[in-house]
Amino acid sequence: MKTARTLTIAALIAATLLIVFAAGYATRWLASADNRSGTQPSAASASQRPDLGVFWEAWDILQRDFYGDQPANQSRTYGAIKGLTAAYDDPYTVFVEPEPRQREREDLSGAFGGIGAWITVDEAGNKVLEPMPGRPAEKAGILKGDILQAVAGQPLDPALSVDEVVNLIRGPIGEPIELTVQRAGVAEPLTIAVVRERIETPSVEWRALEEAPQVGYIALRQFTERTAEELDRALEELSQQGIDYLILDLRHNGGGLLQSSIDVASRFLNDGVVLYERRNSGDEQVYKVRSAQRAPTWPMVILVDGGTASASEIVAGALQDRGRATLLGEKTFGKGSVQLVYDLSDGSSVHVTVARWITPNGHEINGIGLTPEQIVPHEDGRDAPLQQAIRTLTEHETSTN
Repeated sequence: MKTARTLTIAALIAATLLIVFAAGYATRWLASADNRSGTQPSAASASQRPDLGVFWEAWDILQRDFYGDQPANQSRTYGAIKGLTAAYDDPYTVFVEPEPRQREREDLSGAFGGIGAWITVDEAGNKVLEPMPGRPAEKAGILKGDILQAVAGQPLDPALSVDEVVNLIRGPIGEPIELTVQRAGVAEPLTIAVVRERIETPSVEWRALEEAPQVGYIALRQFTERTAEELDRALEELSQQGIDYLILDLRHNGGGLLQSSIDVASRFLNDGVVLYERRNSGDEQVYKVRSAQRAPTWPMVILVDGGTASASEIVAGALQDRGRATLLGEKTFGKGSVQLVYDLSDGSSVHVTVARWITPNGHEINGIGLTPEQIVPHEDGRDAPLQQAIRTLTEHETSTN
């Protein structure tokens, strides 16, 4: 079974999908302060800038009268920017601080500098390590069950989340990070230096289904820079296995990069429109199918749910509108807006909603979502949508035998 078992690498140190989804991603492109995209906003003139006198009045009052420790100037500045973006009343126009912004970059590139270990929390609240075979943590001597006590000499605060611990461990590839662990049966804590390596976070999982070997299954967990390449491998291997039908699982896929979603849709469409992008000005940009390796024309079902959002809705909407696939499951989230991401000088960023996406047949995604042809809710303990997708694809074959 070729599942990109390494998919769990993403869980290794991160809740990748959560970050992307919460950030409102499906970005049209990445724009930074060095104007790589050619869209750097011009600075407002002095006459255009608002009078911030009231802001400084409040700042001075808090500085003078607050009883307690004063927050750092950076914390106050970040708080002000967060308040500014919140004033736009758009959940995807947000300010992102440097550490989570770096995580976004890594997640969307599909790789990061890490140690290759899963982190879980036991009943006592300890952060427990489990090294991946052949990865840096195992090579350095980390054992399954080791309890992480300190990172780079700094004791772990028990209140830290797994994601916060991950932020402490991740870093530049090739540089060591010292981990202090408590090992069962060893009296004193051990300090082990682990040299970070490039850890890839596959976004695609695939296999021929055991219960229906003629049906291929591909799950896309996120749309990263590497997704199209991984999808090509999946399609090639499933084709070699002689499958007759395909299930594309986009459930819980919170999105990713727009260009990746167009690349994925282009694997299943020969030509024509993938989506339209519409701005406040009324201007409309058309995104068409790209030249790409085409998937075989297997009958196809796409699984969707309330966690299917943004870039994954682009793919599902395009294939539904173009008659290439049947949607099955639950109504999608309805995140059809475009964000530009402007990287600021200190590594933080501002995400700004600039447009909305429309499906090939003119369907508005934002706030509405996509409605499957077959509504099949998930049932506890049983993947009812997957089982129904198998029946939908194979019932014609069964009836004609």
